[in-house]
Amino acid sequence: MSAVLEELLSKRKALAVELGALDAGISAYRRALNGAAPQTKPAATVSGTRPTMSLAARKKLSLLAKARWAKKRKEEAKK
Repeated sequence: MSAVLEELLSKRKALAVELGALDAGISAYRRALNGAAPQTKPAATVSGTRPTMSLAARKKLSLLAKARWAKKRKEEAKK
Protein backbone atom coordinates (compact mmCIF):
# COMPACT_ATOMS: atom_id res chain seq x y z
CA MET A 1 0.00 0.00 0.00
CA SER A 2 2.91 2.31 0.70
CA ALA A 3 4.18 1.93 -2.87
CA VAL A 4 0.78 2.91 -4.26
CA LEU A 5 0.68 6.01 -2.05
CA GLU A 6 4.20 7.02 -3.07
CA GLU A 7 3.33 6.59 -6.73
CA LEU A 8 0.22 8.73 -6.38
CA LEU A 9 2.15 11.44 -4.54
CA SER A 10 4.85 11.48 -7.20
CA LYS A 11 2.20 11.75 -9.94
CA ARG A 12 0.57 14.65 -8.08
CA LYS A 13 3.92 16.41 -7.79
CA ALA A 14 4.64 15.89 -11.49
CA LEU A 15 1.22 17.25 -12.43
CA ALA A 16 1.75 20.29 -10.19
CA VAL A 17 5.03 21.00 -11.98
CA GLU A 18 3.32 20.57 -15.35
CA LEU A 19 0.49 22.88 -14.27
CA GLY A 20 3.03 25.54 -13.28
CA ALA A 21 4.68 25.24 -16.68
CA LEU A 22 1.32 25.57 -18.41
CA ASP A 23 0.49 28.67 -16.35
CA ALA A 24 3.83 30.20 -17.31
CA GLY A 25 3.19 29.42 -20.98
CA ILE A 26 -0.30 30.90 -20.88
CA SER A 27 1.04 33.99 -19.16
CA ALA A 28 3.77 34.42 -21.77
CA TYR A 29 1.27 33.97 -24.59
CA ARG A 30 -1.07 36.56 -23.07
CA ARG A 31 1.79 39.03 -22.72
CA ALA A 32 2.65 38.49 -26.37
CA LEU A 33 -0.95 39.12 -27.43
CA ASN A 34 -1.85 41.99 -25.11
CA GLY A 35 1.51 43.51 -24.39
CA ALA A 36 1.00 42.94 -20.66
CA ALA A 37 -0.16 40.08 -18.47
CA PRO A 38 -3.65 40.53 -17.04
CA GLN A 39 -4.01 40.82 -13.28
CA THR A 40 -5.50 37.41 -12.52
CA LYS A 41 -5.11 35.09 -9.58
CA PRO A 42 -2.79 32.13 -10.26
CA ALA A 43 -4.37 28.69 -10.40
CA ALA A 44 -4.73 26.93 -7.07
CA THR A 45 -1.88 24.57 -6.35
CA VAL A 46 -2.38 21.07 -5.10
CA SER A 47 -0.61 21.29 -1.78
CA GLY A 48 -3.11 19.63 0.51
CA THR A 49 -3.93 22.82 2.39
CA ARG A 50 -7.33 24.44 2.49
CA PRO A 51 -8.01 27.98 1.33
CA THR A 52 -8.37 30.70 3.93
CA MET A 53 -11.87 30.90 5.38
CA SER A 54 -13.57 34.28 5.62
CA LEU A 55 -14.56 35.77 8.96
CA ALA A 56 -18.25 35.45 8.09
CA ALA A 57 -17.85 31.75 7.28
CA ARG A 58 -15.97 31.13 10.52
CA LYS A 59 -18.65 32.93 12.52
CA LYS A 60 -21.39 30.92 10.79
CA LEU A 61 -19.62 27.65 11.59
CA SER A 62 -19.06 28.76 15.17
CA LEU A 63 -22.74 29.53 15.64
CA LEU A 64 -23.71 26.18 14.15
CA ALA A 65 -21.33 24.34 16.47
CA LYS A 66 -22.65 26.24 19.50
CA ALA A 67 -26.21 25.34 18.51
CA ARG A 68 -25.26 21.65 18.18
CA TRP A 69 -23.63 21.62 21.62
CA ALA A 70 -26.58 23.44 23.18
CA LYS A 71 -28.96 20.87 21.70
CA LYS A 72 -26.78 18.02 22.97
CA ARG A 73 -26.59 19.53 26.49
CA LYS A 74 -30.37 20.03 26.49
CA GLU A 75 -30.95 16.38 25.49
CA GLU A 76 -28.52 15.16 28.17
CA ALA A 77 -30.27 17.26 30.82
CA LYS A 78 -33.57 15.53 30.01
CA LYS A 79 -32.11 12.08 30.73
